Amino acid sequence: MLLVPGGLGTRREVDNAALTEWIAARAVEAEIVTSVCTGAALLARAGVLDGHRATTNKRAFEWVVSQGPRVQWVHRARWVDDGKFVTSSGVTAGIDMALALIARTVGEAAAERIARLMEYEWHRNPDDDPFAR
Repeated sequence: MLLVPGGLGTRREVDNAALTEWIAARAVEAEIVTSVCTGAALLARAGVLDGHRATTNKRAFEWVVSQGPRVQWVHRARWVDDGKFVTSSGVTAGIDMALALIARTVGEAAAERIARLMEYEWHRNPDDDPFAR
């Protein structure tokens, strides 16, 4: 699994050819490729999201979209699961995404147990975005 985090550094790193080439190479090898927040910009710039559905942080949405015009960007989504590629809109949506990936790879019971231990209300549906209403 490859997880590409977001944050302020992504704006600088989208122009880092060594990094985007490394991401592209690792993405080929990974069974699952994920990003949180503006990490999707790095995946988009690396070309790995071309033709796939993805989302990102809504405050940086237009900038991230400009990094990957061949990506099928989904604006109104908490997180998007497109098989091998799973992207979240922000940090708490990334927790939902991580729990969904735990449910997929380890089992629903494990994900539910982790959510309870964190005292976290898990949004299981990627389209369940309480901020999009």
